[in-house]
Amino acid sequence: MMTTATDTPGANPGRSRAWSVALASLALLVLLGTLSAGIVLSRQQSRSHILSTFALRGSSSATFVSEFLMEQATHEQRAAQQFLAGRKVSPERFRLVVAAFDSRAAVLLDTSGRLLDVVPSDPALVGQPIASRYAHLAEAEQGKLAISNVVASAARGTPVTAVAVPFSTPQGRRVFSAAYDASSSALGRFVEHTIPYHQHEVLLVDANGHVVAASPATSATTLAQADPALARAAAHASHGPVPGAATPTTFADTPVAGTPWRLLIAVPDSRLYVSISGWTQFVPWLVLALVSILGALLVALFARSLSDRARLTALSSTLEQVARTDALTGLLNRRALSEQLSRATSHARRHGEPLSVLMIDLDRFKQTNDRFGHEAGDRVLCALADCMRDALRAEDIYGRWGGDEFLVALPATDEEHAQLAAARLRDCAQSLELGDIGLPEGVPFSLGVATATQSTPLELVRAADVALYQAKAGSHPTPPPAARPAQAAMAPGTRV
Repeated sequence: MMTTATDTPGANPGRSRAWSVALASLALLVLLGTLSAGIVLSRQQSRSHILSTFALRGSSSATFVSEFLMEQATHEQRAAQQFLAGRKVSPERFRLVVAAFDSRAAVLLDTSGRLLDVVPSDPALVGQPIASRYAHLAEAEQGKLAISNVVASAARGTPVTAVAVPFSTPQGRRVFSAAYDASSSALGRFVEHTIPYHQHEVLLVDANGHVVAASPATSATTLAQADPALARAAAHASHGPVPGAATPTTFADTPVAGTPWRLLIAVPDSRLYVSISGWTQFVPWLVLALVSILGALLVALFARSLSDRARLTALSSTLEQVARTDALTGLLNRRALSEQLSRATSHARRHGEPLSVLMIDLDRFKQTNDRFGHEAGDRVLCALADCMRDALRAEDIYGRWGGDEFLVALPATDEEHAQLAAARLRDCAQSLELGDIGLPEGVPFSLGVATATQSTPLELVRAADVALYQAKAGSHPTPPPAARPAQAAMAPGTRV
């Protein structure tokens, strides 16, 4: 139980505020970390999506090339079946069929692989077994549609690519093969439109690395000549970055189904990732920076609010303490004494415990003030307050009742022990050295004691006041009616 207006040590509010600010800062860091991870992950997913789309573009283009060649082969097979299946095919009919496919070189083979006719015309080759010289003709002789690598034409030796198709005749299987100039075929026009980026490199190459078609157009005849870095990259992977390229570049290498060809597409990263590069890549980080600044401001405001709240709490506590404290002695004032005395009497009634009250009044206090001044009177009051702190228990309630009067409440204390407490206080007061202000024998005071179990604060204080009055008067008159309810338990007054 508090006996003075000093605060009881409690939890450290500063540490609690520090923990709150630390938790808020940690939450902000977690949020910022999550947002940063989200930005990085989103960027990685965007790059992955772009790469997937890029690879799909290569795959769809390769599929188109394959379908175009297969359709060309089908047309050739139908035309050969219709116009070249006779027992004897005239040179004029053969050239008409070749011209229909816009081909400048073609051969017609019999079932044993011997040359029946050739464009451009070369009579010396007619009847020669040439199927074994060309892989695509040998494959067609086995009854399969075949697309050649870049090969030399049979008559002129110019680089061409050929589509060889087998077809049935009454005389047995024949093979028709129409060749196309590797540098000016319809595939070249398709390759030019394979990719929408202005900066690009598209190469359609055969199994030996010879260029079938290219965009942009190139005079190089092989992949290694056209782009050595891309050739090295394609030799080790089907897609990915191009090591050694002049600028960071990504490529995709897709086989053309049904042919020995491959379609290679290479695009600079600056064009491939244009949608997530430039200023667009900084926008999420700028937003994150703004969120960080706002978060820091919120944490600062939160810390400021906690600090302001702590100051208000401290100020409220200080004001409460001031309202309950006697400014001169530092003891409880009358308001605080009344509150604590009310609680003490309630406790005594509930538990059937005795409660004693000492009412103290200083003797000759007015004379000391008049003779030595108010400062001397203040010394007397403070000296007696110090005696109370020294002589009374920690659970006792004591303070300045008003003027030169003090009140002491002794919980769980009967009359006998209340007299002992009064004696300790008297001994301390008599030991004070105040001879310079006319009190060589210490501080004199009169004291009234009242003890009760079932009483109210007002009855107990009045009884102690009556006892003090009796001590002051040196007689024992009958107490007033208001004090009678506690009279049976009251002790007589004492004069010190």
